[in-house]
Amino acid sequence: MTKRTLAFLTLALLTATAASADVSLVERKSLAHDFPAKAKPDHARRGASQKATGSQALIDNTGVKYFINTDITFSTSSSASGAMSEASYTHAVAATTLNGGTVSSTLNDAYDGYNTLCLSLNNTVATCETDNENFVIYNKNGPATTECTGATSGVNRQVVFPVQTVASLNVQMWRKVFVPDNDSFARWLNYFKNTGSSPVTLTAVIANNLGSDSNTVIVTSSNGNASAETTDTWVTTFQNYSGTTSSDPRLGHVFQGPGAPVQLAGINFANGDDNPFWGYTFTLNPGETKIIANFAVVQPSKAAAAAKSAQLAASPVPANALQCTTGTEQGQIVNFAFAPPMPIPTLNDAGLVALILGLALAAMKLLLRRRRTA
Repeated sequence: MTKRTLAFLTLALLTATAASADVSLVERKSLAHDFPAKAKPDHARRGASQKATGSQALIDNTGVKYFINTDITFSTSSSASGAMSEASYTHAVAATTLNGGTVSSTLNDAYDGYNTLCLSLNNTVATCETDNENFVIYNKNGPATTECTGATSGVNRQVVFPVQTVASLNVQMWRKVFVPDNDSFARWLNYFKNTGSSPVTLTAVIANNLGSDSNTVIVTSSNGNASAETTDTWVTTFQNYSGTTSSDPRLGHVFQGPGAPVQLAGINFANGDDNPFWGYTFTLNPGETKIIANFAVVQPSKAAAAAKSAQLAASPVPANALQCTTGTEQGQIVNFAFAPPMPIPTLNDAGLVALILGLALAAMKLLLRRRRTA
């Protein structure tokens, strides 16, 4: 080997190392999970070189930092536009242990792509897949903007994504992702608008990669068992203990509220599988907009994850969960029920006459009583 050849190889090695270092931990993690090392397609390699995730980070009031994918430019089935590529604590918390105690730990590494949105064109609930003609994934939409100043800070708390048009259905879809600074959760609002002249029936699917691989364990659900059913409003999971501890946060997944007009049409959640998905089927009339909302919960204990999930799924929806929404948007959310406004009493003509006569009679009695005592 000549000195010139050796110098060339050394330079190439240094260049490759520098290029690899230029890709963030979040991006490498997301890309590696979406595209296994055995068969990474060309668009995965392009995405890595372009630093495509463009994550927007928001921290809730317990110190959980959520990374929201804001500028995905490559095809992906789990880390699409508006999905979470990561959620981690910014400080040590009292994490529960196998034997019921706690240990101080900075829990991290939740999610390898959480809450991807797609439309299932054959109206079956199945996980979102790239290069599958049955799915339209909300993806490659960015950059995003922000809105809605926080309750305790001057930082905008809601990430707003642009409209994606599904021409074959005459439907527009877009997303907003919200993380409060006075509470502990993340919220997705998924918007669907019928721009055509005929009703259209949609099946919206939420696909996920929890990052817990075969160590995924369902802890409990809204009906008290450790399985996920279409009647459940929420489910909690965690990455199983290694020894007596687990370094990942305990997670809650909130799908719907009781009594809502649109309920789960299907759900797939199983122990040992970190790729759960669920979906909703609903009809849009011409010009109508409907919203599917979801909440994510990140906590240091299984009990706290269950309690927070139950709170968010309650009916009526708690006020904090509705921050940064308008009255119109609240009316468009179809998988959570809202308390109806207090009815305003109305009177027909006969009732109005009776009320006036009653008031007049009461006034006359009061006047006569005053005259007798004068």
